Amino acid sequence: MTPRALPWLVLAAAVALGWRLGGHRLLDPDEGRNAEVAREMARSDDYLLPHLDGLPYLDKPVVYFAAAAAAMNVLGPNETAARLPAYLATLATLGLVAWFARRRWGADAGWLAALALATMPMPLAYARAAIFDSTLSLCTTAAILCFFEERPVLAWVAMGVGALTKGPVALLVPLATILPWALLTGGNGSLRRLFDWRGMLAFAAVALPWFVAVATRIPMFPQYVFVRETWQRVMTPSFHRGGPWWYFLPILPVAAFPWVVPALAGLKNWRWGWLARRENPHAREAVFLACWVAVPLMFFSFNHSKLPQYVLPLMPAIALAAARAFAREGMGFAWQPFVACATVLGLALVSLTRWMPAPISLTPAERAAIPPAALLLGLALLLAAGVVALAGRRGSTLVAAAYGLAVAMIPFAGAHLLDAVGADRSAFALAAALRDKGGVVGVSAYPPSLPFYLQRHIYVATETGRELTSTFIADYAEQLRFREGSPLLSPEVWALLRDACPQPTVFVFRANDRDRRATMTGLPLVYEDGRYAAYGPCRVVTRN
Repeated sequence: MTPRALPWLVLAAAVALGWRLGGHRLLDPDEGRNAEVAREMARSDDYLLPHLDGLPYLDKPVVYFAAAAAAMNVLGPNETAARLPAYLATLATLGLVAWFARRRWGADAGWLAALALATMPMPLAYARAAIFDSTLSLCTTAAILCFFEERPVLAWVAMGVGALTKGPVALLVPLATILPWALLTGGNGSLRRLFDWRGMLAFAAVALPWFVAVATRIPMFPQYVFVRETWQRVMTPSFHRGGPWWYFLPILPVAAFPWVVPALAGLKNWRWGWLARRENPHAREAVFLACWVAVPLMFFSFNHSKLPQYVLPLMPAIALAAARAFAREGMGFAWQPFVACATVLGLALVSLTRWMPAPISLTPAERAAIPPAALLLGLALLLAAGVVALAGRRGSTLVAAAYGLAVAMIPFAGAHLLDAVGADRSAFALAAALRDKGGVVGVSAYPPSLPFYLQRHIYVATETGRELTSTFIADYAEQLRFREGSPLLSPEVWALLRDACPQPTVFVFRANDRDRRATMTGLPLVYEDGRYAAYGPCRVVTRN
């Protein structure tokens, strides 16, 4: 295989990223909630203030919701439209790393960097999810590369868009990368140039208008975003997303496999790079990529809030490091450790067809779908190991195809598994059972994707509002409860609605809410699964 094949490999990987983008149902809670916010935005044409079930939703800023709403205006309110912004953001990130690597190390390195990023498990997973992290990663990547290329105004614009996507973390990742690099190298990244007043003014011009407009409509917004959503998330365990300091250490190599292998192998000359960091441009590049991974990773590790996708913005650095290693050392670089890792992982996946531990509960459909998917991916890894063992010694471009093979196969090999997971974790079947049966009241229950699939709001009888999976709504539930048209009902109102039945109504409970479900003997059970049960509709009481 010649280097001319690299663009075709990147194209194939891009197609794999988007294969059956809307093929499986929304995964609750995050995808269902975000898709519903976008649907409500598209329906209301209010592209300023996000809403969830008719209530202000300010847990995250506006960019992703607005992009998904725009897609829904074109494609309709469906899974493809909800996920499309994440996919397009990932493609744009591929373009950025290809552009940067091409400028630094040549055309082949550019294609390799794009291929590497497209065929890592974590970028692939979040390119296909209706959440914010792929868009955030695009913004942080653009900011970091623009800072490195001495384009600070564009970098601050990118951070402004990122802040409107996921908040202050869009500043943290680029600045935590660039500031240590500038201090360590003393090179073309001086602090004065980084904090160019025109760039900071551009950031304010991008980010502040939305913030001020929302604060005007929702006066508690500044306190919520700076104190609750930023300070308390970072400095306290109040969001219950904690973990040990080493939480991300096993996640990172899996998220970036297999390209983390040549990236790490490229550290063999780290001592020279450290000593030459102020004089040699190649050493500055190495320190730059190391800062991009190490410093944000340290922050996330000691942050009180931890989720796996927090390390997604670090994946472009690993892709660039892998492309740089291959450009400098040849395609045969580090072939032995890749063969060893791919063989072990491939055999482990194949073994799942005979023995499958289940640390989490699985539905029968999920359990049935795992072995064939694992077999296909395991065989792909073993094939890749064999190809690299044969072609790696000759430095053939076939190595690049082998590296990307297994991960690129995930959307194809895992199609049935994704369908099974989507059926289990979405409210699609529940919505189908409730359609045309009247109003819906969740009794201390709120299936996040149910309003999306019903295409309308539902009421929730709740004490705290936490069922809506929104910290903002839970914090201000008592104020929001008394807004005109609020879906938040007092906790015991549902029983009055059941008995008086002013209109046909279905009542949705959590499946394990046995005490309240026991009071529903007068209404038929219309739906039940492992998470929710629905009764009704009640019959309207007529009075003479």
